[in-house]
Amino acid sequence: MTPQEWESPERLATPVQASVGQVAAYGLRPLSTGEVLDRTFEIYRAHFWLFAGLASLSGAFSLILNAMAMVVHHVVLLHHGIRIAGLVTQGSSAVMGLLVLPVQAVVYAASVYALCEVYLGRTTTAKESLNATAGRWLRYVGIALWQVWSAMWLGLLLVLPGAVLMGVGAKNPLLLGLGVLIVFVGAVGGGVYGVIAYIRNSLAIPASVMEGMGVRASMRRSKTLAMDTKGKIFVVLLIAFALYLVVGTIESPMLFFIARSPFKEHVMAQAAVLLIGFVGGTLVSPVALIGLTLVYFDQRVRMEAFDLVMMLGGVAAPEVAAWAPAPVAEAPAEGTSGDAVEPMGSDGHV
Repeated sequence: MTPQEWESPERLATPVQASVGQVAAYGLRPLSTGEVLDRTFEIYRAHFWLFAGLASLSGAFSLILNAMAMVVHHVVLLHHGIRIAGLVTQGSSAVMGLLVLPVQAVVYAASVYALCEVYLGRTTTAKESLNATAGRWLRYVGIALWQVWSAMWLGLLLVLPGAVLMGVGAKNPLLLGLGVLIVFVGAVGGGVYGVIAYIRNSLAIPASVMEGMGVRASMRRSKTLAMDTKGKIFVVLLIAFALYLVVGTIESPMLFFIARSPFKEHVMAQAAVLLIGFVGGTLVSPVALIGLTLVYFDQRVRMEAFDLVMMLGGVAAPEVAAWAPAPVAEAPAEGTSGDAVEPMGSDGHV
């Protein structure tokens, strides 16, 4: 078997190779769902400040935007009333989502890079991980947008006609009931499809970071790797969702207090909600990021014998751009010696 190389596009002429026999810091082998979760929390505990520090960057950015939106909401509420303030809040939420997405995508990619370094037994910092991935932020944003759209498009396609019927037939019980039924079926059916679609595409950013793939190739790669492991991915996302529910439960008393008197100022309660959301997101989001990346490794071990590639010295000091594996050469023809194996070049020839 010919060992693979991790080659850098900037240095294809002189690829860097690891010493033969290098092993990962964590044993690469097929993992059960429980083992993926155990290893997720094990790595998170061992490198808490690294992953929490990365997650805090997107959390802090969201906190600043939410604080600005809160100020705008109060100003509009005082001068134009709750109806206009509600519309402004909905619009600002959409704008904030678009602004936060690039930061979250880069932080996700940086977390994948950091986890790969940890797996190789190396040390890295949040700054180094961000520097290694920030240059390809547009690629990661494209993947994130594709993931969100794939999860939403069917639901929107089914819900919008129902919403139109509800608006047009507000005074017609038949049309109103039909619209409610379409919205319900669309929300349920579109939601189920959206979860499945997101699971299929959830390994795209790890594939892009590790293998240097573009947006479309990363999405195809994710579908291939997730083909037989959707249940494992679902459990990882479900655990993260349950932890977010805990954060929401902590926030709920303040939210209930604010909702009881929406015309009054609740600066302290809203500030508490923002702070709890920031702390909760910082602590919870690494669980999903680490877990999904471990599933990516697990699938490569199962499908491509990635653990053997590692043992054969197939990993070098990684730069993000250097993590695209060369194709594996075919076995030597009969009559040739299998002992002398030459390294594979960047053009795929031995």
